[in-house]
Amino acid sequence: MKKLLKFKWLIVPLFVLVVLIGLYLFYARFGGVKEKIHFTSDIEIEGMLLRPDTPGPHPAILLLHGAGDSHQEYDKSYFKFHANAFLEKGFAVLVYTKRGSGNNDVNYRYFTYKQLLSDAMAALKYLRSQEDIDQQAIGIMGVSESGWFTPEMANIDGNIKFIINRVSSPFSVTRTVIHERKMDALREGFTDEEVEQEIVPITKQIWQFYIDVYEDPSLANGPERDRLNRKMKQANADERLGQWFTSDQLNKYDSLLYASRGQNYSYDPLPYLKKINVPMLYVMGGKDINMPTKEIVPFLEKFRDSSNKPIDIKVYPEASHYLYKWGLEDGPYEGWLYQDGYMDFISGWASEQITP
Repeated sequence: MKKLLKFKWLIVPLFVLVVLIGLYLFYARFGGVKEKIHFTSDIEIEGMLLRPDTPGPHPAILLLHGAGDSHQEYDKSYFKFHANAFLEKGFAVLVYTKRGSGNNDVNYRYFTYKQLLSDAMAALKYLRSQEDIDQQAIGIMGVSESGWFTPEMANIDGNIKFIINRVSSPFSVTRTVIHERKMDALREGFTDEEVEQEIVPITKQIWQFYIDVYEDPSLANGPERDRLNRKMKQANADERLGQWFTSDQLNKYDSLLYASRGQNYSYDPLPYLKKINVPMLYVMGGKDINMPTKEIVPFLEKFRDSSNKPIDIKVYPEASHYLYKWGLEDGPYEGWLYQDGYMDFISGWASEQITP
């Protein structure tokens, strides 16, 4: 009898869980008229072009990817929920699988932002080849990592209607990621003194070495390598710092690896931001440890005012990097636990940019 009662108590939460999963699976699917596509950068890329179920020509938006070499397929839930929000506003939407994910047979160890930019430009070229797409009303949306190169995309293309950058940085890769590493170290229990006097300076020097060697390979095995190896060995041997500096020497010189890291660490979107005059929306999280929001917002405000750029800024004060509710960080929450009004806000803003 007791076992039966316990089983009955489990029925309700199990039923609720099944209903929630069912609702999620129902909404986490592409709407619109779906067309699976392939296009070519230096590799073949798989994607999906979604159109409203209405006659064209349609305004369009290209949704770019986040960071990492896995779980960046075109049919991930993130793309589905965002695509559907823009479809409801009458946009066609193009999404694609990032190199290193899905069936893209590439070694992500050697990726560069130049390659990611090339892939994004190939996707944009595909959009521009479609007769039912309004060529004067194409926008792009960068997400975290891809927000670095949306200004360069606009500068190359010359006819981008608008840019949305979600939790992205106008600062250089090095400046932005140093902030992230600093926050990670503090969360792992390192003191402010250890971070500011040891972890940050050594990390900056290591990254600068990759940049210098990329620009001048003759420096690869010079005295600066020996100096940094001594520092790394000392840090690695330290009882506390060794938990962070787990290697006691730099990677052996590999021209592809050093070129990849050198190019990426030195990437800076600011020169392109200065060149373009495209309406932009930066959407940020107030509690984002990946992005230095407290530095980014005043910088963008000053840059906008001093250069008369059409930049809008939206900050969700309680949101982390993923813009979820209730302080949630990462997890299977895509689409149904975003900050209140987020989807309507970004899709509405995009719609305003194409309204005559």
